Formats: sequence, structure tokens, C-alpha cells
Amino acid sequence: MKEMHERIRSRRIQLGMTQASLAKMLGVSRVSVTKWESATTKPDGENLHRLADVLKTTPEWLLYGTGDTPSDDITVIPNVSQLHAVPIISSVQAGSWTETHASAKLTDVLGWSHTTMHVSEEAFALTVRGESMTNPNGLPTIPEGSTVIVEPNYGCIEDLYGKVVVAILDGTSEATIKKLIWDPPYKYLMPLNPDFKPIQINGNCRIIGKVVQVTQNL
Repeated sequence: MKEMHERIRSRRIQLGMTQASLAKMLGVSRVSVTKWESATTKPDGENLHRLADVLKTTPEWLLYGTGDTPSDDITVIPNVSQLHAVPIISSVQAGSWTETHASAKLTDVLGWSHTTMHVSEEAFALTVRGESMTNPNGLPTIPEGSTVIVEPNYGCIEDLYGKVVVAILDGTSEATIKKLIWDPPYKYLMPLNPDFKPIQINGNCRIIGKVVQVTQNL
């Protein structure tokens, strides 16, 4: 039988919550949730009852694995220690996500995507719209409807040359997904689809993050 910390973690992941979002709903720090899930401490008193409510279960099930077991409880989670739930947001939200993610509400999230990539708490996901990143000649391609996992903590811009990035051009409100190319002395946001023109950049755009993973439903 699972231990209490394992039940808390598996139930949180099942409901598509990050540690940060769960902590926000409970009014505690993310460190507290981390300690509960690593068996360093246990929730008790009011925190235990609020945790059970948020996780849609009972205090008895969290404590002992008895009582009313959640009907859709996960019994096996492969590589659970490496699984991260990342919020899917809109291309408009992406422009200010690094400044607002800490105060974002669950209602701001369009859905959840799960990744085994090592990403920060600020990571987010976008659903690809349009065909500019669909390569008719094969790979690499990021077709419409794909989900991209974006890491906003990417280091310096020089590390992004040749990588797929998310950027916002001056005068626009929606983020765009393109490959960052440096052809000295010029820099370009390059679509993978040759039917679309590259966008020359020269201080007229802001790089929001680096695409670290692409997933798509078949």
C-alpha cells in the first residue's frame, strides 16, 4: 500500500495540479507541499481537512488509504518522480506569464500538459495555431494542434540560436513560435514552413522562452 506522501503526490498529479497551484489553493507555501510529498512533514489539523477537500477525497484516505477511495485513483504512475504538470495558457497570456504566474488562478489555465522534461515552476505550454511551423518536407515540424512546452528560464540569447523559441514582436499582443536564426549581422525568426517569410529582428521583439518539448495527439 502507498504511504501518505505518495497518495498526496499521485492524487495531485492526477488532478493536473502543480505543487505551486496546490499550495495557492490551500493558502500555504510550496515548500510545505514539497515537505508533505517527500514525507519530511505531514499535514494535520485544518491543513489536512482542506487538503482532502481540494484533492476531492477524505482525511482518512490521505492518512491511512482507507475509507472512501477516489473512484478514479491512480494505482500505477510510471516515473512519477519525473512527471511535471505544466499549465496550458493562451498566446496572449504568454507575454506576461513570467510576471503573473505566481498570482494566476486555476481559471486562467486552459488545460494541463505533462512532461518528463526538467522544467521550472514558471514553465508553461502553448497550443500551436496556424501552419507556419508545419514543415511540408518532413522533420523537424510542429504542426497545428501540437502542444509545446516552454521554459522561460533559458539563459542568454546566444544559447538560443538554432532553437525554437516563443517571442512577441513589438506592437503585437500574441506570442509566436519560430526558430531563432543568426545570419550575421542579422537575426531572424524563421518559420519551418517555406511558404511563410522569415521575420528579421533587431531589438523589435522579446524572447519569452525556449521550446523544450513538442507533443501531439494522433
